[in-house]
Amino acid sequence: MGLRSELLRFTREDGGLDLLDLALERVVSLSADEARRLDEPDVQVKLKELMLLEGPAADTIREAAWSARAKGRPAPFAAGEVSGDWQEAGALPEPIAPAWREPERLRRLAEERAAGRRFLFLPGFLTAEAASRLLEQAAALTYKRMDSDIVHAERHLLGEGDLPEWRALMASPVTRRLFGAVLGVPLPERLFINAWRLGRGDSMSVHPDGRLYCGTLSLGLCPGWRAADGGAIAFGEPTKDGFLVRERWLPHLGDALLFAPVADTWHAVEPVLSEKTRHSLIGWWTVP
Repeated sequence: MGLRSELLRFTREDGGLDLLDLALERVVSLSADEARRLDEPDVQVKLKELMLLEGPAADTIREAAWSARAKGRPAPFAAGEVSGDWQEAGALPEPIAPAWREPERLRRLAEERAAGRRFLFLPGFLTAEAASRLLEQAAALTYKRMDSDIVHAERHLLGEGDLPEWRALMASPVTRRLFGAVLGVPLPERLFINAWRLGRGDSMSVHPDGRLYCGTLSLGLCPGWRAADGGAIAFGEPTKDGFLVRERWLPHLGDALLFAPVADTWHAVEPVLSEKTRHSLIGWWTVP
């Protein structure tokens, strides 16, 4: 029995196979030996247990996965619609650079989204002083190592007392209203924020973010970062030949990235290539 049609295959250098499961948003790794023997009974048993094979259960998996994406998410605005009280930008707190507290700047960003841009860049979103202050605070956090099929990095899930200035900014009703208007989808109160620390060789594999995420905001905390340092967030789409990158965002100190996750907002963090440490903050507004 063959693999489910929405599984994309990525052959590793060691001969193994990584299967990107578009329906269940996961990566399943097979050894080189298993990759050579996909049709043999013992490997077929494993594939069946992992729900990777076509058959009666495959359609149920697809229907459940895509239904789960829509469940509980706020309805997006009509395609191409831009509506917001942009004058509220003046009420944003001082850590945000003056240019981003100008109503016209956010209105134009909303128009870019309405015109079809999926990933929105906010260069110089924070003042240099605020960004440096956040970097110092983030670097002092305690991180836990994560190594999985998706993530190779160190993470700190922010608690109530961590980085209060940044948490207050993301939780602010003004921020949620403005960014929701930019993205074309209401942003709920529920909020999760991760601080990430990546060293040489660390990365995050291709993924679209969680099913119930309404908005994602990434803040770069890397002074003097260069393209040669790697660690870019790459945007594109999976294909049978690999991940086709359309554009990249570097985590420069104080720059931000904003988008509304949907089923095909595929992105990855490419490996860090230098000895520098890549710091960033990533927050999600999610449905309850």
